Amino acid sequence: AKASARLILVDDDNAVREVTAATLRELGYTVLEAGSGGAALELLERSANIDLMLIDFAMPGMSGAEVARRVETTRPALPILFVTGYADRAALEGVSEAQIIGKPFVDTELHEKVRTALARRAPGKVVRLRPS
Repeated sequence: AKASARLILVDDDNAVREVTAATLRELGYTVLEAGSGGAALELLERSANIDLMLIDFAMPGMSGAEVARRVETTRPALPILFVTGYADRAALEGVSEAQIIGKPFVDTELHEKVRTALARRAPGKVVRLRPS
């Protein structure tokens, strides 16, 4: 039942978000979409059983990092992946490579990293992602 995982996808770019969501749905995931950090946090509050969040790192208003910080205070066990178009990843220093997906996506990277993040969840245990 792994493939029926519920994901929240956060990206302010509608076109990119739609393509990403479509790709994830083809892989069998249930995808809830949010166009901003604020919308994503509201969605998370209203939704039970969210298994993973994919957050665009560079967004106007509330940045991906800020969204992640807020999520971690309310749902510390929820895995988070950042999607970033930046060649320069200095802003993501200290974030494990396993948590970063580059834009544009390389073939199976999206699938692999989502699968890995979901596999790391241990039922009833808080799993902190550590840099490998």
